[in-house]
Amino acid sequence: MKKLLFLCTALLLGGVAVAQPSDKFTGALLWKVSGNGLETPSYILGTHHLNGQETFDIIPGAQAALEASKQVVGEMVMADQAALATQLQLAAIMPDDVTYRSLLSQPDFETLDNGLKSLIGVGMEQLGMFKPGALSLTLSQVLFMQAYPEFNAAAHVAMDVIVQNFATEHNLPVIGLETVEDQIHVLFDAEPMKIQAESLVCNINNMDYSIEALKKLTALYAAGDLAAMYTDAYNDPNNPCPSSEEAKFALLKGRNDKWLTKLPELFSAAPTFVAVGALHLAGEEGLLFQLDKTGYTIEAVK
Repeated sequence: MKKLLFLCTALLLGGVAVAQPSDKFTGALLWKVSGNGLETPSYILGTHHLNGQETFDIIPGAQAALEASKQVVGEMVMADQAALATQLQLAAIMPDDVTYRSLLSQPDFETLDNGLKSLIGVGMEQLGMFKPGALSLTLSQVLFMQAYPEFNAAAHVAMDVIVQNFATEHNLPVIGLETVEDQIHVLFDAEPMKIQAESLVCNINNMDYSIEALKKLTALYAAGDLAAMYTDAYNDPNNPCPSSEEAKFALLKGRNDKWLTKLPELFSAAPTFVAVGALHLAGEEGLLFQLDKTGYTIEAVK
């Protein structure tokens, strides 16, 4: 579960997007989707994967919208945690013909080794078998714990899981917009391994920036400020470790575009409650702006 938790963090925080954000859809975390031939409305909730029940309970209209829905949609179906953890562990192993010494200069290798030792007590001798994406998850976990020492990962139940658990308890269908394999591709394989390794070193060298970025993004989420979240997460000119073009596309726009081929049919089939990471709602490539462009009426629930 901890591996899944911080995989979701990485997917939520993402890299840098190209399009500029639209300020039309901001100021709320829950959005009503109607019109365009729909007989009953559906709802889209922007989640923070590291927030739980206490956050869901104070989002205006969220519980009522969930109770009115006939099916629940998430980034993926999260019921089988054991199988998911196994897939992640297998996908995290470095290919036999690739090593960090082949990917990094000697100084960068030493920076990574020493940085991991200082943070978690073990270095490349123990961790070199794992892909850079897997080590980035470990780094994300450590940095989040530093930003929020009170966070209890073992006891945490993410908002996305809470929503899907409600559906299961009430015999509602739970539908995933993508598979575990899709998310594994984004996390481990969306950009060349060398770029991933160099990015990991950059993040080791800029941990203070990452901690402050986590804190700011979480505060903006609490305020429902999707526009500012988008700008800070995807268009921050001060980001010392911007993502590659491959990662930029894979993290946000590529996924949104795929989801938008599925959502209209789901909305037409039944009143639907969609719960996905909040940054997927924001910006001109975001779900809200694009659904609005195709004729749906998108309204904030406040």
